[in-house]
Amino acid sequence: MQAGNPSSESPSVLMDIYRFCVQEFAPFPGRGRALLRYLLSCTIVILCSMTLQLPFLAVSLILVFFTIQENTVLTRVSALVLISGSTLAVLALLLLLKWTIELPLLRLLGTALIALSGLVFMRTSKFGGAGFLLALFTTNLQGMADVTSDPELLTRTLLWVWVAQVYPVLVTVTVNFLLLPAQPLQLLERELQRQLDVVMGQIKQRLQHQAALPLPLGALEHAMLSAHRHLSFVMMADRTAVNRQGAYLMQMHVIDRLHTAALHLSRLPVDSGEHDALWQQLLSRCDSLRKDPLALPDRSTAALLLAEPNAAQSATAVLSEMVHAINSLARSGSLESLPAAQPLAAASDVWSNPVYWQFALKTLLAAFFCYFLYSAVQWPGIQTAMVTCLVMALPSTGASTHKGLQRLIGCAAGSVLALLSTVFLVPHLEGVAGLLLLSLPVLTVAAWIAAGSARSSYIGTQLAFAYALALLGQFAPSVNLPEIRDRLLGIAIGVAVSLTIYTLLWPESEQGRLQQMLARLLQSIGSMARVGINGGDAGLRELELARLHSYTLLAQNRDLQARVALEAGWQLTHGSPDLQTWLAQAQETLLAVNDIQTQWHHANMDAESEAWRAVPPLLLAAATTLEALALRLANASATEMATDARLWLQPLELGLPASAQVLNRCIEQLALHPLHFPSVRT
Repeated sequence: MQAGNPSSESPSVLMDIYRFCVQEFAPFPGRGRALLRYLLSCTIVILCSMTLQLPFLAVSLILVFFTIQENTVLTRVSALVLISGSTLAVLALLLLLKWTIELPLLRLLGTALIALSGLVFMRTSKFGGAGFLLALFTTNLQGMADVTSDPELLTRTLLWVWVAQVYPVLVTVTVNFLLLPAQPLQLLERELQRQLDVVMGQIKQRLQHQAALPLPLGALEHAMLSAHRHLSFVMMADRTAVNRQGAYLMQMHVIDRLHTAALHLSRLPVDSGEHDALWQQLLSRCDSLRKDPLALPDRSTAALLLAEPNAAQSATAVLSEMVHAINSLARSGSLESLPAAQPLAAASDVWSNPVYWQFALKTLLAAFFCYFLYSAVQWPGIQTAMVTCLVMALPSTGASTHKGLQRLIGCAAGSVLALLSTVFLVPHLEGVAGLLLLSLPVLTVAAWIAAGSARSSYIGTQLAFAYALALLGQFAPSVNLPEIRDRLLGIAIGVAVSLTIYTLLWPESEQGRLQQMLARLLQSIGSMARVGINGGDAGLRELELARLHSYTLLAQNRDLQARVALEAGWQLTHGSPDLQTWLAQAQETLLAVNDIQTQWHHANMDAESEAWRAVPPLLLAAATTLEALALRLANASATEMATDARLWLQPLELGLPASAQVLNRCIEQLALHPLHFPSVRT
């Protein structure tokens, strides 16, 4: 590889950072309402704590950020986990200090045992958040015995800590359920309406004979996964909704087909307008569907079947697919419900798998190293180092690095804002109202970031916590600038200690898992190519499930690739294509298979031609090649396939859609430019 020019690489890196920030901080449906929930909850908590002089306001505010989730179901679950974890931690500390208040060694051993149990529980149970809080609060609060040995003072402090943790959770739940609820059914309806807005926008552009901007391929993945995610929460929120699941799935299936066809439509040239009347009818039907996307059409609406155009020409293939999707909704009222998701249970190998215990031990080693460090140098201001070690306790070094970077960036931003406020604004404050006016703009920025994706949301939480810890930690304005410096330095020390120990002691890499997940993605696309060959509505449903599975794997691979990229020493061997480029080709292959499948399904029922009869052999050949590529990738073989990958490519019939040519090109690229993984430790 040739060394890049540093002067040319710097603008590229800056542009990547700029695009990342634009993408992460851009508004999306529901983000504004989430911002209001954050601000209202934080305002109530600040007023209550300042007016009633409830201590630990910074802790209360960060509990608000931890409690608020994307919908009421997750908010309820997070509230239960937070309250149970906080209560367990306080009870454990009360019992521990009762017997070891004057025995520091036994206190530390007892703390280590409790934290070890909590960390193992975090790795092995779906309620692992409670175990994490147990380990975090126990390890952090046991240090109070180093400051005072007064049992009454310690007891009162622990009880106030419990109040500061529980009451903001209750306030946040009340705000989320009564004032600004994010009900899963409403979120599902908004997502479907958003997809229909995209469809109608493309149809309007077609009616105006104007070229539309091509929709990004990732829009399909995001839309499909979001809709099914909201549906799963609808089932959790309302048990009676299970009876309507089949009807919901039918509506989602139709809208998804329309949305997929709209993506293809955005890439087609403007036609002569011979089908404008049919486009207008389709627009009217989509507008009616948008008014209540989850309601089945009545009999009068269902009877108005649109005449489907001949799909033999590629110019009208997308219109034919859209019309067929609308007609399928009119012909049948529901689809077979998805199988109920099995509840997650605790890991069955908790006692036999050493990985869980190694994870807990190295986390405790990092935390107690920082504890002994700040105790030895008598610098309690860097206590945040120990907390950082526990916050970064994640299964892989890549995930830990990502979490540490988010914590460092968020706390740095919050500390800088707190420093500027302390120097320039705090001297002019008068009363709680002034403090609230000073804090709300910062909390607004933090809440906007926290309401985003998991890639950056923790930055907002840490920004709010660092700012509150500096300015809202007391009931009077604080001008102690060294505290801001010490906390930020402690976080940097904690990140360095954690990464050093996590990398050197029992490192957990996800590189091997990434390799297997990429192979599963190819296998899933190959299986999808085999689905629905026999036609029928059942075939379309099987295609929908296969496509959902493939998109789920694609999203998981992207998240996994982002974490693995942060692992030390990660790189593909020389000659491998860029992994993001490879994933983009896999996504394009998935879309091409889906397009051929859906178009062939209804064209096969309405028209007979040599071209369409060539579709099943084409898809079967594609499936065979993709499965062979998946096997090669899973086995980490660097040898080429015995048969040239291009031999499966058959001469394409003129009547086939353009997606057949795309499928040929994508599979050829995947076959001729395979990924080569180095030997990794899993």
